[in-house]
Amino acid sequence: MDRTLIVLLGRNPSLYKLLADWQLPDVDLYVHDDPSEALGHISDGQAALFLFDTSSFGKTDHVIDAFLSLKGDADLIILGDPAVLAELKQRPHRGIIRRLDLSSSPEELRTMVDHLLRLRTIRLRSGIVGRSPAVLQMISMIAQAAPLDVNILIQGESGTGKELVAKAIHRHSARMDKPFLSINCGAMSEGVLESELFGHERGSFTGAVKQHKGVFQRADGGTLFLDEVGEMPLGMQTRFLRAIETGEFTPVGGSDTLRSDIRLVAATNRDLAADVDLGRFRQDLYYRLRVVVIPTPPLRERIEDVAVLVQTFLEQENRQHELHVRGFSRPAMQILDQYRWPGNIRELRNVVSSLVVLKQSGMIEVDDLPDEIVDSVAHTGSSPNMPVPVIGSFREQVEHEILTRTLWELRNDIKDIKEMLTGRIGHETAWSAGSGGVVDTYVGDSGYSTEPISERGDLQSAERALIESALRATGGRRRQAAERLGISERTLYRKLKTYGLT
Repeated sequence: MDRTLIVLLGRNPSLYKLLADWQLPDVDLYVHDDPSEALGHISDGQAALFLFDTSSFGKTDHVIDAFLSLKGDADLIILGDPAVLAELKQRPHRGIIRRLDLSSSPEELRTMVDHLLRLRTIRLRSGIVGRSPAVLQMISMIAQAAPLDVNILIQGESGTGKELVAKAIHRHSARMDKPFLSINCGAMSEGVLESELFGHERGSFTGAVKQHKGVFQRADGGTLFLDEVGEMPLGMQTRFLRAIETGEFTPVGGSDTLRSDIRLVAATNRDLAADVDLGRFRQDLYYRLRVVVIPTPPLRERIEDVAVLVQTFLEQENRQHELHVRGFSRPAMQILDQYRWPGNIRELRNVVSSLVVLKQSGMIEVDDLPDEIVDSVAHTGSSPNMPVPVIGSFREQVEHEILTRTLWELRNDIKDIKEMLTGRIGHETAWSAGSGGVVDTYVGDSGYSTEPISERGDLQSAERALIESALRATGGRRRQAAERLGISERTLYRKLKTYGLT
């Protein structure tokens, strides 16, 4: 059995002793008081859990940045400052991130560690990616329900990964060594569905040239997954209900009653309760199926998982096709974050696959994204601070909005830094108030400009100043300047012409 690796970074001897006393089975615990040594143990991507006692260190930014840059999906428990967790929630990371106060009891820490290790096992075996609250709740429900031999109904829109959930339930049940069989109730006529469920005897109908065992018989002892159960014909529901209630069935054209012991997991993208009210679905079958209900959230309700899913799919495509796409530019990712994803994870995966195959190397930019995605984001808008675009293509409108947002964020960052400095002016950067504005002094290759950025919103002047600063910082190299600004090179050329900077 593979052993689990837990890394602790801290300088509290009592914490060392606490973890050592746990004697967790199949767990290797490494304790470090030096960040570089701790991160070195995590760097190969094999670590399952990183416990970081932030109270032991003055600055933690460099440790967090290094941890997030490492490969793998280790979960992180912050012991200490809640401000660290607030900042981390804005950073993409495949693992789960949690925090405990230093005053928390040893039992609370042990409970959290055990819980994260259980969820990690489910994630690794199921392929479920994400750390949004909705996904973590779903994984927790899988962990609770899978060991119990009860029927489960998975409800969610098409493309949300219902079959992944069904497989995760099977792999964490007492039936994990037995068969897992699935059947799509919406893809067959009533006669074919009956034959696939219960089997048929030779000669029972035209074309039945040999005996066929149905999934009820073949899944004996294991799990039967019924996808799109809401599409099952009403006449078929009666016979199916009897089979799952008694475990007995008769093949089509047969006379012998057979028995099968199965665990039933069903999935639907329909509102079965509404179908019951309309007479489209049997009420007794509905209650038989929904002993435990696990919802699979649509991607628009777990938008914080988009970046993690994109990175996961990109790495898979690069590995499968031996390609070298480095990632998505910031503007491109902002558009993917703002898109509604009606096709959910399935649509996102297909989009990433197509983009990686077509790009093959380098960075994926806004210009590479499908027009329907860019146009949809442009139509719906993205921020109350954005000006309403009137002319130009939707793609250019979106790029302009992204650059404008960057300027607004830059202005706010400058104000925050000014407040933090509390009047202390460093030798590298200086701010002064004038005419109701904030002046940011250009230093080296920081990318800042000596042009004033007016708090009243003179965005065109600020945009020109930002472009000039990027050009100076990159020695006039336009491709690098465009990357620095987070826009496409084509957009940069257009803006250079607009401002007479060519």
